[in-house]
Amino acid sequence: MTVFVKSVYVRRITLAATACALSGVLAAPAAADTAPQRITLDYSKGRCGQTTLMAHSFTPTTLEITTSSNFTDDAKIDMAGQRTPLPDTYGAVTTTVDLGTPMPGAIPFEVSGSEWPGSMGTGCKGWIIVA
Repeated sequence: MTVFVKSVYVRRITLAATACALSGVLAAPAAADTAPQRITLDYSKGRCGQTTLMAHSFTPTTLEITTSSNFTDDAKIDMAGQRTPLPDTYGAVTTTVDLGTPMPGAIPFEVSGSEWPGSMGTGCKGWIIVA
């Protein structure tokens, strides 16, 4: 009887280990194929619509900046050592910035408008919180 009990436990342990291994193999490609995410920032009349953006970590990320009513050709966004110009436009135009696959943390950004006197806005400073 002792031999029979031991073989039942061995069989159960083997089945459990096989099930765990298979579930890991099946789950790994799903985790690796994480859908890319888009985060958005509105920039109009020299001002940002928000200054704190949220993103998921370990996910391919694109920042989309929708610029409208921007009547200067020297507006730009500075982020993570990267400077991207924003268009001089009346209508809405979207500019994309590839953030790669960010790690958890905070990414500071600064949108600056024209430095000419009489400009509508002065830009903004903000954070992308990656959790």
